[in-house]
Amino acid sequence: MKTQTSALLFVVGMAISGCIRPPFFEENTVWRHKEEGAWPYHVYGLVQSDKGTLLAFAEGRAGMHDHNPHHLVVKRSVDGGRKWSGNIYIEKSDGSFWNANGKAGEKEAWTNAGPVVDQHTGRVFFFYALNEGSRDQKYTRVFYRYSDDDGKTWLPSAKDGGRVEVTHLFADNPHGWTFHMPGPGHGIQLRHQRGKHADKNRRLVLAVWHRRAVTANPRLYGISLLVSDNHGRSWRNTGDAGVGYGMNEGRIVELEDGRILLNARGGKAVRDGKKVDTQKHRVYAFSDDAGETIGKHEVRTEFKYSRNGCDSGMQRYATAAEYGENILLFSRPANPETRAQMTVSLSMDEGQTWPHHKLIHDGGSFYSDMVVLPNRTVGLLYGKGKSNGHAQLPDHVVFARFNIGWLLQKSDANR
Repeated sequence: MKTQTSALLFVVGMAISGCIRPPFFEENTVWRHKEEGAWPYHVYGLVQSDKGTLLAFAEGRAGMHDHNPHHLVVKRSVDGGRKWSGNIYIEKSDGSFWNANGKAGEKEAWTNAGPVVDQHTGRVFFFYALNEGSRDQKYTRVFYRYSDDDGKTWLPSAKDGGRVEVTHLFADNPHGWTFHMPGPGHGIQLRHQRGKHADKNRRLVLAVWHRRAVTANPRLYGISLLVSDNHGRSWRNTGDAGVGYGMNEGRIVELEDGRILLNARGGKAVRDGKKVDTQKHRVYAFSDDAGETIGKHEVRTEFKYSRNGCDSGMQRYATAAEYGENILLFSRPANPETRAQMTVSLSMDEGQTWPHHKLIHDGGSFYSDMVVLPNRTVGLLYGKGKSNGHAQLPDHVVFARFNIGWLLQKSDANR
């Protein structure tokens, strides 16, 4: 392991600047506790535009529960995450949508964050849902908006309806799903497709998780993929996965051989009629046809999770063709009892094993997302600190930036 780590540091260091840079870590606050009256800021997406602008997305909740009113906001950083703009509201929970759609006096629960960037056109898409707002959470409606100016403004404009609805894409699913949630976390654009799938390079792909109502038994959690082959002018819902395994909030990466790896949160077997209880585990599934179908499920037990599980981040750092090693990064709270101990793990074999683990923060740690900056440092957006002692929700949200040298320094092997 020591030889392997040394070789990796040498390769990445040479790729950056011809020498190995010293270990580096810094962190700053993106959303403060109760900023602009929202509590908490939760469920994140993080992307970098084709111009290098960082965009951090979150729900600005007006209450702790998933069905409470939520705003959807984004902040911009043009200096690599050192400073952040104020909130830019993509959707406000002000009652205007429901007032125009038969539920006067009700505030909207705009929810989830599913951004994806087309690196060829520069357009940033943001997918999200509208929770119908009851404790039963019977259904959602799914929408997207997009930005052509690095997140400053979001189209369609209010005079053009303010959003594009795509709920119909999920209407004919065979599982009775009525609750659809884009992301959370960022989608990808394919670039390693070969042979008969080579024409799918530039395809945009985003994971969407689904279930029946909370009161349904079983809920039949699962995941499908949204794809576009024409730079977002139209979208399709393709193959689904995870029914029987409880797959819900999931992240995707494209492997160097062209397969798509889906790495998802599991759930309780008792409420979902699953083949195996995956509540404290992750579940892998793979697509070998550019996302048209998903198969080959694997229950992964090497990661420690609390009984409630948690959304986690996954990001490709490098490919062997570009940097001499295939490097994937995975972020999650690693404490087996509660949402705590934000940890980033590193794989050099396309997610088969994760031999390196680095503790980022020992205390309360929640949802997360990652991005790789042009200078090859890693950006990690995550919820930090238990909010008023609440074990499931963060006090504030931070952006950590570090390099691979720091990540591999004093690896925490027991994570």
